[in-house]
Amino acid sequence: MTTHSQRCNRVGRIVVLACTACLSAWAGNAAAAITASLPPIGSTFDGIPVAYQYDQFYGYSTDLMTQLQTAGYMDTHYGSYDFATGTGGLDVLLYTGATGQDNQGVGPGGAYNFEDPVLNSGGSTTDFEGWWGQNDPTNSGTHAGHNGPVTVGQVLDYLHAFDPNNDIPIFYADINQTGKDPTIYVSINAYIADPTTFAPVPGAAWAMDAVNNGSYDATNPAMVGNFSVTGTSGTTYNVDVAKGSGKPDFIFYSPGMDLTAYDPNALFVMNGHIGNLSDGFEEFFLTGGIATQLVPAPAGYLLLSVGLLALVGVRRSAGASA
Repeated sequence: MTTHSQRCNRVGRIVVLACTACLSAWAGNAAAAITASLPPIGSTFDGIPVAYQYDQFYGYSTDLMTQLQTAGYMDTHYGSYDFATGTGGLDVLLYTGATGQDNQGVGPGGAYNFEDPVLNSGGSTTDFEGWWGQNDPTNSGTHAGHNGPVTVGQVLDYLHAFDPNNDIPIFYADINQTGKDPTIYVSINAYIADPTTFAPVPGAAWAMDAVNNGSYDATNPAMVGNFSVTGTSGTTYNVDVAKGSGKPDFIFYSPGMDLTAYDPNALFVMNGHIGNLSDGFEEFFLTGGIATQLVPAPAGYLLLSVGLLALVGVRRSAGASA
């Protein structure tokens, strides 16, 4: 016959295992180099929305979010956005003005290889267009078309190395126009392409521009620049999107870009047009180190809290029956 004390010990072991699993998941996320997570689209802090729509993409200013965190209005469990850009590191470099960069040995453990970045050598062109992902030899620079093309499966493998739940690519920009006009004009057409014909797959395209109609329009680019906004507290936030600090200035993603819905052998292509460049080293990245869910998730906190409370209850019950 099982005694009350034995039952309590058994429950205690179960709770400890649950707590251990929760902590392991938390530690696993940290070990996978998840730097920060983005607040859900529609979130407001001090009455200010932090995600701004650019057609099918949503953009976040890291300077605005950092100021809201410092002021105590935005939760710190979203992580810090003051991390170094990923040149030569974990992140995939899509576009750069710096020569000599490639995408070999990137990601966790340096285990992933991608097509080299589109190169605007020395930032010599102020109005620039290029394709990444389809091994296009017409791109400017010495790295044009090297080590490509890029498949959907490659991108998913890279994203999952950070977190198995990362199915949507996150992009960010380091807009180094300090002391110059900080506004740049960006239009992006991301799409899935047939690996044989290079033709876009119908219904598998995502546009970033200034017209919210779900269709790519390079003639109406999104303007990314400095702005000021006043919260419900009366605090005015002067936002600098081009700090030139080697840090991410602008993070963006399209919530409908779930790559698990597509053939892993299909190509993942980014066609970008950037205007009003006045500095040579603007850079755009693809990363798995920023998540669209909380890290650790609130459910993880809840499970840990419930487990600890249950464990306390077991200990009290055991003590009462002693």
